Amino acid sequence: MEIVQPDNYYFGGFIRSMKVARMAHAFGKQCTPHMSGGGLGYLYNIHFVSVLPNAGEHHEFKGLQTHVPFECATSPLKVVNGKIKVPADPGLGIVIDPEFIRKHEVVKA
Repeated sequence: MEIVQPDNYYFGGFIRSMKVARMAHAFGKQCTPHMSGGGLGYLYNIHFVSVLPNAGEHHEFKGLQTHVPFECATSPLKVVNGKIKVPADPGLGIVIDPEFIRKHEVVKA
């Protein structure tokens, strides 16, 4: 195995992906998570990579291409010299526009 690349969307989230990353770390392998889809996925990857002890040097970053309007007070969310500052507020570190949220309906089972 040379590439350890869990996907936070399709593999089952942070916890399952972290278990795989830690197993890879135990075997001396790096982890470079896969980023599928768009939306806010790059925020998940930014946070995930920031806590990996075995993060690889290069990561997928699909940029700020999202239809979800939000603000981030703790990071400009810009890549500078190959690095990005991880948002530091609760959750993903962003505030989604409340008007955008109000436009959607709650899904009921």
